[in-house]
Amino acid sequence: MNSMNGDRSSPDHPEVLGAARKAALGVCASFLERVSAGFEDWVAIGRNVVIAGNFAHAFLLLAARIWLGQAIFVHQIMMMMRAEGFAEAPSVGATLIRSIAPLLLATGLVTRPVALLLVLGVGQSLAGTHLAGPQAVLLIWLLIGGAGPLSLDFLLRGGLARVPVWAVRTISRLYAWSDALGDFVLPVGTRLYLALVIAGGTGFAMWPVPLTSELVTAPWSMLLLCWSLLLGVATRPVAVLLCALAPPIVLSGVAPDRFEVTLLLLLLAAKGAGWLSLDGLAARWASTGLRMRDHAAEAVPHVVVVGGGFGGIAAVRALRATACRITLIDRRNHYLFQPLLYQVATAALSPADIAIPIRSILRDQRNVAVRLGEVIGVDSAAREVLLPEERIPFDYLIVATGAQHSYFGRDEWAAHAPGLKSIEDATAMRSRMLLAFEQAESEENPAKREAWLTFVVVGGGPTGVELAGALAELARTGLDQEYRAIDPATTRVILVQSAPRVLPAFSTVLSTHAERSLRELGVEVRTNAKVTHIDRQGVDIDGGRIAARTTFWAAGVAASPAAKWLSQDGDKSGRIFVDDNLAVPGCPGVFAVGDTAASNGWAGGGVPGLAPAAKQQGRYAATMIRAAIKGHGVPDAFRYRHYGNLATIGRLAAVVELRSFRLWGAPAWWLWGFAHVLLLAGGRNRVAVVMNWLWAYLTYRRGTRLITGNTMDV
Repeated sequence: MNSMNGDRSSPDHPEVLGAARKAALGVCASFLERVSAGFEDWVAIGRNVVIAGNFAHAFLLLAARIWLGQAIFVHQIMMMMRAEGFAEAPSVGATLIRSIAPLLLATGLVTRPVALLLVLGVGQSLAGTHLAGPQAVLLIWLLIGGAGPLSLDFLLRGGLARVPVWAVRTISRLYAWSDALGDFVLPVGTRLYLALVIAGGTGFAMWPVPLTSELVTAPWSMLLLCWSLLLGVATRPVAVLLCALAPPIVLSGVAPDRFEVTLLLLLLAAKGAGWLSLDGLAARWASTGLRMRDHAAEAVPHVVVVGGGFGGIAAVRALRATACRITLIDRRNHYLFQPLLYQVATAALSPADIAIPIRSILRDQRNVAVRLGEVIGVDSAAREVLLPEERIPFDYLIVATGAQHSYFGRDEWAAHAPGLKSIEDATAMRSRMLLAFEQAESEENPAKREAWLTFVVVGGGPTGVELAGALAELARTGLDQEYRAIDPATTRVILVQSAPRVLPAFSTVLSTHAERSLRELGVEVRTNAKVTHIDRQGVDIDGGRIAARTTFWAAGVAASPAAKWLSQDGDKSGRIFVDDNLAVPGCPGVFAVGDTAASNGWAGGGVPGLAPAAKQQGRYAATMIRAAIKGHGVPDAFRYRHYGNLATIGRLAAVVELRSFRLWGAPAWWLWGFAHVLLLAGGRNRVAVVMNWLWAYLTYRRGTRLITGNTMDV
């Protein structure tokens, strides 16, 4: 009867049950993936908020110490002025304590003992006015939590912890215990105090009254905020909102000083609600929820991404909410912002300013594992990525291996004209450049000295133009008065471009402005010029010889050997021909992006080798994989969206082309700097780059002029 009715749930149809079970597992894994991705986003945002809060917390503690110091000092002056005769004057001890305390608080020296004395009222007469409520709470913050990083206590603490004296080390351990206690006690106590004070200061109830009166009789809007503060729900935004409302509402006699209450609210916003709060409970629950993905890790497809550059990282980030395992393989452990690499080569920035560990970028993405290794091939039939001692299987593969130098068949030039693709290239170029000035300083032969002071940059694209401009600017302003036998301002910088104009990707107008700016810096620009030979002693250009001991290459790039790995034909630069969906023909589930791919996704033309293009391709490849995993249709063909080109020449000189909008000179230079700071990865890198640029702009000096490596190679 079952067979007549077509009952496919019976044991006679196990394949149907297996398919249904597999589909249910897939839906469950997808749901868990989305939930886990939501937890990841929440935890990642929370971590960034905590970092910003810790930064703000240090300055708020400094402000609190200075404010309390001046309040105590002013109070002491007023007491002395009101005293009628010697009998009513403050005692010597009280005067001494209240005279030294402001200085110690402001500098953050022995802050905890000073705060303890002030909280206990030492140095005040019985008839004297004690501290106001907010002042006492601020002092308790300093007593339990310490003075913060911007203090002498913080500077001395590390050394005192190692002093071989029992009493000093005991005090240091007591301070550490107090810090731990403060993380638990201070947020809870401050939330309770502020909720009662703010509710009591609305005018409907006055503090002090019975404990719950304020939290019952206040207006409903204020009641909601105060209860949120008390329970620790959305504490940071509520505290910031109350900061705007605190001045008109804190009217009670206990809290007459609105600034102190506002300061407490800001401290709470920076510190957070603490462990004993609903915010803390939610954060711990979210962190626990991140483990959900691990239970279904083996049941989801495996995506391997080769290359941790712009395209690879963009692809990995785009797959964070997809039910898959990801393995990112790169031979270096850092993500490099290549557009600013030339500034490392010319001593304007440090390598750490433009690079960040890949693991740091992806630390919040639970479905990705980072592997340090060099890929030597791909077995398309077995669907495995080959490492020297390991084979990594994949269901989907994204090849984003970038580009390398190309000397157009003259690879012997590489030893004499290094290119710029990695941090190692940049530091070697910086050493070669700086060593040239050192050799010129010690060279007595005028002709040889001139050769050491001659720099040739081959290639008139953005890298070549920026490198030549930075070299000329460094020689004319950055090394002023530092040498005795030579004048760095006499340095020759020659830019050689085989095309009719520099920056051929820009409009003719902007190319002309760029060339004019280069010439104003003293750069010799030679267009329609072809390099025929490079050796240790100089460069041959169109048959003419230039004696130059330092030559840099910025003329051409070639793709990685990925085309050979996949047994594919490449274009003249070695890039893999891909279809409209960035898929490698004949290799299902394999995609190529960035400088590895030859794509016609720019209005039917070739996609340029730019960072935005690599990012867009990486995200599109992730979209293709996501659609395949979910069983959706194939997305529309990849279309590159070109937003513009930017290049800088030197101080207050740059060119910007944003579609039809063109800009040059100082406005373009500021826009170029702003855009590059925004595109950097990591808040620390952004701050470091801005500070280095500001220092160089104000002083005309560059702080990373270090010669490293084997100087005998130059």
